[in-house]
Amino acid sequence: MSNARKGPATRAGLTPDRIVDAAAALTEGRGLHAWSLRDLAKALDVAPSVIYHHIGGKDELCRRVVGRVVASLDRPDPGLEWRDWLRALLFPARAKMAAYPGTAMWVLMHGPTFEHLVPIMNDGVAAMAKAGFGERTGLAYSAVVNCALLTIAAGDERLAQADDGPRDRAAIPRDFERLGDAGPGATELKSVASSLTDEAAVDGYYRFVVETMIRGLEPER
Repeated sequence: MSNARKGPATRAGLTPDRIVDAAAALTEGRGLHAWSLRDLAKALDVAPSVIYHHIGGKDELCRRVVGRVVASLDRPDPGLEWRDWLRALLFPARAKMAAYPGTAMWVLMHGPTFEHLVPIMNDGVAAMAKAGFGERTGLAYSAVVNCALLTIAAGDERLAQADDGPRDRAAIPRDFERLGDAGPGATELKSVASSLTDEAAVDGYYRFVVETMIRGLEPER
């Protein structure tokens, strides 16, 4: 019997769950596209071919990481009125998704086709149909959820474009300063940008956007 030690190419005990754990750890705080398959293989001390064997390429890994994140979303009480149901889903969702940058955009681009989300979507659509949205039920549900995801994704984009100049929020007011006295519009927007200095303020802006969308939707009856 050979006594040869298993090298990094085989890594006994490696499982798909452990690989996704490592991929999620690389995504957290950095971004879904901030790491490569080679980076993941290095973190696991295996050859990239081992990851392909267990799971596949980067596309499938991204799907599984996103699946982990959306699985953390809570299912609101299906008995809630539709506005409160949307708030219960979307208000807590930002912190969970923003912690893993890129996941919100992934869902926007590829769709919410995850087993965990099926009963959530069914509940939300049912609540809006019951409220009287009629043929516009799917459109109304998609509009408010997509708006929330886009707002999260816009924040994520700061990390994705980090090599294109400073993307911290403090840079925006400085850019407005270069305009000088550009009128009341610029003054108001500079004030908004200047106020988004911490997590609480950013979350408040997100809630304002979502709440505005919810209040703007009206059932047909």
